[in-house]
Amino acid sequence: MFRSWFGEPERIDSGTLRQAFSAISDYRALLAGLIEKQTPQCETYTRYELWSRGLGNALDELEESVYCAGRFGALVTHRQEERMDGEELANYRRHVYFAKNGFIRLFSILDKLGYLMNDLLRLRTERVKRKFSYFTVLRQMQHLHADPALAGPLLDIKERYREPLSRLRHKRNMDIHLVNAEMLDDLLHIDACRTDRTYIEDLDASMDDLRLGLAMACETIATFFAYAHKKKRV
Repeated sequence: MFRSWFGEPERIDSGTLRQAFSAISDYRALLAGLIEKQTPQCETYTRYELWSRGLGNALDELEESVYCAGRFGALVTHRQEERMDGEELANYRRHVYFAKNGFIRLFSILDKLGYLMNDLLRLRTERVKRKFSYFTVLRQMQHLHADPALAGPLLDIKERYREPLSRLRHKRNMDIHLVNAEMLDDLLHIDACRTDRTYIEDLDASMDDLRLGLAMACETIATFFAYAHKKKRV
């Protein structure tokens, strides 16, 4: 959608992103066939279909945000805002906007997936914690020894991406609950307590984490929906 801004053709899905979209599509096709039969469970199937479609749309928007954050970040060469000209500062602000949208959307997607998993797999995580996250759902799966063929791979994915996700979660929490990400950068990089110099974070390292977060979301979604389709979990 946004690649036209940079004179590029539309994205061609590949790798784990393509796998995730394909797994969602297969599961939605399964649901569509069940919905056509107009059984008493039709309303539930329709709800899962809408849920799955929404996750696909959200994943597409996450990828677009990560892409834009990287493109605008690549146009920033200075580490201090005061040394940027108007165009570079505007590109930095655009980078911040899309990066922030990216890490907030990442955890939103995971939590939406967690609610779908909880409902579909009958985990009843809400009995443990009324407002739960995707990671709470994983712990509930472990506690109940539920669907080990799914829980095992999902836990492996979580562990492989633990460090970048921890940093991204910290940013998300700071942005939502305390101060926004740009202010956090200012606090961490303040120059000998001088407020006339505003350093920015390492954009390359930040983008590495964001791209790894996208990869984690893709692998997680692909794994869950492939399992749900194979086992015909509806």
